[in-house]
Amino acid sequence: MIPLIWLAAAPAAEDPSDVLQAEMTRSLEGLALPNAPELYYLRYRLYDIDTVQAHASLGTVVQYAIEPSVSLGVEVRVGNATFDNMNFSGWQNGLARTGLPDTYTPSSLQTAAWRLTDRAYKEAVEQYARKQAQFSPPPDYPGDFLVSEPVVADDGPGAFTTNPMTLIDLVSALSGSLRGDPTLLIGEVHLGHEAGAAWLIDSEGSRVRTPVAEVTLRAIAAARASDGGLVTDQLLVTVRDASALPSQDALERQVKALRDRTVALAKASPLTDEYVGPVVFEDQAARALFRHVLIPQVEGTPSEIPFDSFFGELGGIASKARMGRRVLPPGFTVIADPTSRPDHPGSFQHDAEGTRTGPVTLVRDGIVRDVLRSRVPAKDQAPSNGHARGSVGSRLEGRVAGLRVEPPRNRSRKSLLRKALKIARSYGHDHVMVVRRIQVPGVMRRAGGPWFDSEGASSLPPPVGVFRVHADGREEPLRGVAFASLQRWALRDIVDSGAVSEGSFLAPFAGSVSGLGPTEGLASWIAAPDVLIGEVELVPQSADPRDVPLLPPPPADEPSFHGPQEATQITPRRGASR
Repeated sequence: MIPLIWLAAAPAAEDPSDVLQAEMTRSLEGLALPNAPELYYLRYRLYDIDTVQAHASLGTVVQYAIEPSVSLGVEVRVGNATFDNMNFSGWQNGLARTGLPDTYTPSSLQTAAWRLTDRAYKEAVEQYARKQAQFSPPPDYPGDFLVSEPVVADDGPGAFTTNPMTLIDLVSALSGSLRGDPTLLIGEVHLGHEAGAAWLIDSEGSRVRTPVAEVTLRAIAAARASDGGLVTDQLLVTVRDASALPSQDALERQVKALRDRTVALAKASPLTDEYVGPVVFEDQAARALFRHVLIPQVEGTPSEIPFDSFFGELGGIASKARMGRRVLPPGFTVIADPTSRPDHPGSFQHDAEGTRTGPVTLVRDGIVRDVLRSRVPAKDQAPSNGHARGSVGSRLEGRVAGLRVEPPRNRSRKSLLRKALKIARSYGHDHVMVVRRIQVPGVMRRAGGPWFDSEGASSLPPPVGVFRVHADGREEPLRGVAFASLQRWALRDIVDSGAVSEGSFLAPFAGSVSGLGPTEGLASWIAAPDVLIGEVELVPQSADPRDVPLLPPPPADEPSFHGPQEATQITPRRGASR
């Protein structure tokens, strides 16, 4: 078998920001149309990274790729900071992106920037006219952009430190750990690895390079119950560098535990009657509760203005963030700080707009005191606090990267359950419901489950690990459970709190969480306590027996790996040592 040699690409410009700066100067001096608003701001974002993608199922690699990825995004603003073409729904808004050749040169980079800027400028002029025709700013309109002082910084690049084929072998081995039970419908492991640099250059004089360094592993398990009910669960590990991954033995134990609990829950009894009463959220479920219900209330970039189009009104989903609103009981504090975990891939010193970041106290004594902001202005808010995130060629918004929820006290699990059982008795129950795991919408969709819409009846996806806990400590696992209605005000009904746990999640760049692939999204983390909510309504989730396969699964083959199994050399691609 021919060994894989990862060859270096031809060198690009030593500093691509010089090339982009030259083209930016040309555009600012000469890009104009008769009777059109003036081009007043221009921003380039360049991602130059190496990637490894792999997908294995039940011990066999399905596909993998080891390749560079270069993309260029542009943001064009015409008019002025008070009123421009941005923050208006629709398409052709002055944002654009393109891919670049893997072996791009200064000339090809400048040509790509020239073409992209020309297109984005023309679209920005049209969007300005549409916005001007459909929207009249009210007297208290905060404007469309916050002017800023230039930022010049170099936080360095990320680089591969582990042979990619070693990671692909790991994915294959971990997926083999999901074998062993024929009732498992899906047993997959996915890998996404990116390393390189992101550049930001704008017409205010900012020039910032930030590292891109992420290794994400996600194991997925899904099973069908005898009545057709779907049970999905997952394991997510995301680190900056492959050397920080747990050992293969430790990962295999976690993946096997994932397989076993998924199969066990598929065999558990379904919830048959509605439950109304106290619910304890523990571990991953507690973190998911705060992720889905709290975070939208502290991400404060204003929503886009609706666009009345041929297809009807587009956009305009109102932001849930509001200063001065009580979101948690008295005594709770919530702090966002992307710098607090420098070992996490979601950590950064400068956000996607180049603004220096740092800790922000979002909630104090249970009330929202601040929100995460980008350079899109909002009423009665200060300038950006350095939390702008988003994909290349997209509108950047204030988003969570690292969040810490600090309760006023940390009860023991025994104390929390004792209090929950006391409340449950007032509802006529001799038990309390404990939720330990919440399903991940993208994983549900991959297994053929429903699309989760956070704007629907519940802000929280359905649970997968639900247990009926009795006073004597006896636990009964349940499946087929859904939240009837759990909205943002449920957090104000927290009665008490327990131990704090920490974990990672992948947030969507924009839109629904159901659309995310297994390793797609903005790497983020959250630390949050177990909580007891005084009243939650749990209802049976319908199942369709027609979803049960008519025949048992075929016998599994021995694990195999088809493809090159060793790499004798890794040569860093361009920019890896810059």
